[in-house]
Amino acid sequence: MNFSNLISATLAQAPIPAADPLGYPMPAVLLQLLSYLTLALHFMAVNFTLGGLIYLIWLKVRKGDDGAKSFLGLSLPLGFSYLVTLGIPPLLFVQVMYGQMFYSSSVIIGAAWILVVPLLILAYGMLYLNKLKKDSTTNAQLIVLGVALLTMLSVGFIYVNNLTLSMTPDTWMEKYAATPSGANLNLSEPTLFARYVLFMSPALVVGGAALVLMGIFRSKWRGNNSGDAAGSLGMRGLLLGRVITAAAAGALIAVLPKNLLSDTLVGAGRVHLILGIALALLSTALLVLGAKKKNGLLAVVGTVLLVLEAAMFVVVRDMLRQQYLAPQFTLSDVSVHEQWGMFSIFAVSMVAGLAFLIVLTVKVSKTAIAKYKETHAG
Repeated sequence: MNFSNLISATLAQAPIPAADPLGYPMPAVLLQLLSYLTLALHFMAVNFTLGGLIYLIWLKVRKGDDGAKSFLGLSLPLGFSYLVTLGIPPLLFVQVMYGQMFYSSSVIIGAAWILVVPLLILAYGMLYLNKLKKDSTTNAQLIVLGVALLTMLSVGFIYVNNLTLSMTPDTWMEKYAATPSGANLNLSEPTLFARYVLFMSPALVVGGAALVLMGIFRSKWRGNNSGDAAGSLGMRGLLLGRVITAAAAGALIAVLPKNLLSDTLVGAGRVHLILGIALALLSTALLVLGAKKKNGLLAVVGTVLLVLEAAMFVVVRDMLRQQYLAPQFTLSDVSVHEQWGMFSIFAVSMVAGLAFLIVLTVKVSKTAIAKYKETHAG
């Protein structure tokens, strides 16, 4: 039997590999909760960095607020470091819970997947190059920032291809048979582009919220309206991001299989979706009101609600994935062999790491604020 006949003979079978015989090291519900927490934090870092990059390019093209450009230019490398650091735990949780699906799809699109790390290094390097080369011409800076933006968008596109493919095992063998070398993408997936826009558009929201906060506090520190332009840009971008996100969500609902949609939006799924929408509306209202009244507390609360909103939609996203996989795999199929000692080490390490990031952020922020006040004294 030649290779093509062998592939044809196995196309009708569900090619999901068996779960790890060692099972889960802790109950699946605990793995899920930790994945939701870490993924929500990762998404916030992604959205701040990508959104801030988009706003920075816009400001340089439009020759906008120098203070906002300085803020973003200094902040984005730090945001990118958080993006990478906070991206590791949710990726590990995906590999633990859905490893056989995730590894299979990674192999099928291996040629693109292997580029993720080099692309991340390139984007990180471009952001630091922009930060260090303050005396570069605007055109040179735009080229550097444009490379960083295209690189980040490419990484996001590769991730969406991999994750959507991991949920549709019935397509794996056909794609592998067509291109065994791994030079595949999941372009035939009906939900791919709606998911991609839905994944990327919150960047305008979170980046806009950062500019609103920067504008409010800048005006307060200088006792004038110097932050109004940045805050206004952030608010317009935030509202635009909300519109694009809503449109992408509508497009995704339109192309989702109806049975999956109805199964996901019942019970707990409906509750999380409603909470997510409510938090989106409330966070937007608080940010708008905070910007209008120049009230930093309202804007900060609105920004914190963005994290909770992200967590709600992360839950709905995982529920939808479980519905996709339900015919071939459920989390309850995997045995559990608790390893609480290892989990304790992980938990302590995670808490210590998050505490370190918080302390580092506060320290860097205080230093930046003090330097800003000193520079603009009087």
